[in-house]
Amino acid sequence: MSAGPPEAPADGAVRWAAQPYRVQKAGNAPEEMEDACYPSRAASGATDSAAGARFAVADGATEASFSGLWASTLVRLHGRVGLAAETLLEGLPRWGRYWRRRVGGRALPWYAEEKLRSGAFAAFAGLRLCGAPAGAAGGSEGGLRWEAVAAGDSCLFQVRDDALVVAFPLDSAAAFGSRPALISTEPAANAGLAAHVRRADGGCRAGDTFYLMTDALAAWFLGAVERGERPWQVLERATQSAFGAWVDAARRERHLRNDDVVLLRVVLR
Repeated sequence: MSAGPPEAPADGAVRWAAQPYRVQKAGNAPEEMEDACYPSRAASGATDSAAGARFAVADGATEASFSGLWASTLVRLHGRVGLAAETLLEGLPRWGRYWRRRVGGRALPWYAEEKLRSGAFAAFAGLRLCGAPAGAAGGSEGGLRWEAVAAGDSCLFQVRDDALVVAFPLDSAAAFGSRPALISTEPAANAGLAAHVRRADGGCRAGDTFYLMTDALAAWFLGAVERGERPWQVLERATQSAFGAWVDAARRERHLRNDDVVLLRVVLR
């Protein structure tokens, strides 16, 4: 019989600990990584009704130029100012200009200059932990809520008591396709983006774990769930070296597509 989740601290705050893991595409150097996460290093803290905590992953599109920089820009923006669906859509023109300033002064061959004009693209998933307003649903969760926004096929999963309770924005391995919705640096390319931005929210409590991950790992995760497995058990005690070795083995055995992989594990205590 489970002993149940640990009790929240006496001050009412729930502690969190975030641990990122990264493995570049086989054959690429670490600096060629085009996926990003926030925080980019191990971090911990507490959340209450006055101040939330934010986490994000983003997957830069390989076929575009400087997509890794765009992915990094999106996750940092979420971590610092928060990218709810409305602020995400409203801020894109300004953030796209920032990206163009960052790359505009670089000396590039003509064919790279041509590619640069098309802009960069990235999938994105952001999570915010926050205290619930007085009287709001979720009091049974200890007053802690989560909110998420996503575009494309980067995902987050909530695990509680050794069971998957939330999969967002995709909930099946078959949902991963070759042309996901992506956030662009270019306003024209974002014309129909609003229809593809997804929102979700729910309750959480001490003892829960959130896993944010880019598409190759997320597709493996959901496929394993559909086979009746518990893939979070592979990830819950990972170290960077052990995770890298596992990714290499999973690629060799064709369980995991060869692509950049980012995992962000957020444990609530």
